[in-house]
Amino acid sequence: MLLHATHSPLSFGMNIAVGPLISLLTFIPIGNFVDTHNHKRIIFWGYVLRMIGFLALALALPFFHGGLLLIPVAIFIAIDSILVNLRNTAYSASIRQLVRMSDVAKLTSLTTAVASASRILSPVLGITLYALISVEGLIALEILATLVAMLIMMSLHFYEVKAEKQERVSQRQQFKQTLQYVKKRPFIRDGIVAEIVVNFFYTAVVTGSPFIIVNQLGLPNSVVIWTETGYSIGYLTGSLITSRLRQQNHFGLKIMSTMISVGISLVGLGFLFTVTKNQMIVSVIGMLLSLLMELSFAIFDLAIEIRLQSTVEHNILGRVSSTLYTVGYAIMPFGTLVYTWLYDMFPRGSFIMMISGLILIVYTVLSISQFVRNIKKDDLYVEEHADQIN
Repeated sequence: MLLHATHSPLSFGMNIAVGPLISLLTFIPIGNFVDTHNHKRIIFWGYVLRMIGFLALALALPFFHGGLLLIPVAIFIAIDSILVNLRNTAYSASIRQLVRMSDVAKLTSLTTAVASASRILSPVLGITLYALISVEGLIALEILATLVAMLIMMSLHFYEVKAEKQERVSQRQQFKQTLQYVKKRPFIRDGIVAEIVVNFFYTAVVTGSPFIIVNQLGLPNSVVIWTETGYSIGYLTGSLITSRLRQQNHFGLKIMSTMISVGISLVGLGFLFTVTKNQMIVSVIGMLLSLLMELSFAIFDLAIEIRLQSTVEHNILGRVSSTLYTVGYAIMPFGTLVYTWLYDMFPRGSFIMMISGLILIVYTVLSISQFVRNIKKDDLYVEEHADQIN
């Protein structure tokens, strides 16, 4: 609807542009707020305010036309990004209030698996609904879906977690506390850096695959759909595999092996685009390599998230989770700009993809000794502070 009304490419990618920027600007106060307020109440008001936002958007849209439609939509996306970050951070920080410590990994993995399944179904469902009902009807459905999600979350019992009472301190002091905590646990710093590196190189394939397939290989959009399907199925599969693991052991091996696997997939896709233009081969092999990449990415993501949720003290978990999520994903718009420029500058985009994969593999191999050393230190920290964590 917005694309047809404005004829602006910004209408299609506004969420990608606005979301990470808002996250970067608000992650410090959001993390601080979550760690000092009731999580269930934050989630409740996050849903309520989102419904109010949708209602306000529906009332505002008739007053804007053409390119001006971007104004209310941009305002809504900015506000909704803040509310989503608040809810997600509060939910992540309250995992141990919902289930026993032994079930944290399973709940986190299943939550991610359900989100992945919804991403697979949402494009088809969205196109179908858009053809059947008006924009106002779609907004009404969003409000209804948000209400149902809120009722489900409010039906859950959030167990109280014992924590020492803390004096109220300023936003700046709370951020300093977070930095001091990360300094005590170098593994968290390593995890954040690893997220940044993987997400940056991940944009090489997200940006490059459709461009290379359509513009450089001259293949139809159906081939792009096959690779996109591989991403969706891969992340879902990785989430389900993680949820089935009874013990979340061998953390370092998971991180290093999945980073190398993402690099190998990048090299493989670049090599595939170099050696053949056959539609069937590119579709099938491209989908398999995309599946492998996203499966590895899911296991990598979940391994770090589960480790944090299981080992970070409850009174600072919101700030640490918010920092990891925001800093890790804020690199993606920058990566998109860098790779868009590279693919425009150099005619052989497949070589850029292969070089990116090789750099990621080399970085991972060079980081193994430091990462393993810091994980061992972190294991000692967890043992020494087990009474505060559990």
